[in-house]
Amino acid sequence: MITELTFAILKYGFLVLLWVFVWMAVRSLHKDIESFSPRKSRAHRRNERRARKAAAAPVIPAPASHPRTREMPAQQTNAAPTLLIVIDGPLAGSSVPLTGETITLGRAPSNTVVLNDEFVSSHHARVYQDPASGSWAIEDLGSTNGTAVDQRRINEPTALVAGIPVRIGATTFELR
Repeated sequence: MITELTFAILKYGFLVLLWVFVWMAVRSLHKDIESFSPRKSRAHRRNERRARKAAAAPVIPAPASHPRTREMPAQQTNAAPTLLIVIDGPLAGSSVPLTGETITLGRAPSNTVVLNDEFVSSHHARVYQDPASGSWAIEDLGSTNGTAVDQRRINEPTALVAGIPVRIGATTFELR
């Protein structure tokens, strides 16, 4: 025969174990959602914004004796981009040279840049050089989750400017 005290201890012990299990399940789900979410944390966005402002801050050139050295920074800013650089996501730090050929992005192995991400379609987008203007453009190929250029979702081919971030799923890239 079980006493009242023993029964109460078993009952409350089971209740505590149940809540520990619920807490661990919620914590696990939160970590999974956080790791697969294409949206970055507020602190990460704040740090990225600070880095972008620091990079865009005007550089005051040192006085030079030769007038050509003062013209160099202006020529470099007007230069056409030569690389597609992944700045955030699983492939961060990798780059693809811009050779004038179309660059496709997606999950399928036939793409130029293969993005192993559940938020990316098999053939998600393409980056190409516009033959008329010679500038680079991006086109979303009817993906489910879309393509964002400078935090705006695009529905038609959009011109790409060097330094403007493009987000596809959890991957962010830009032209440099």
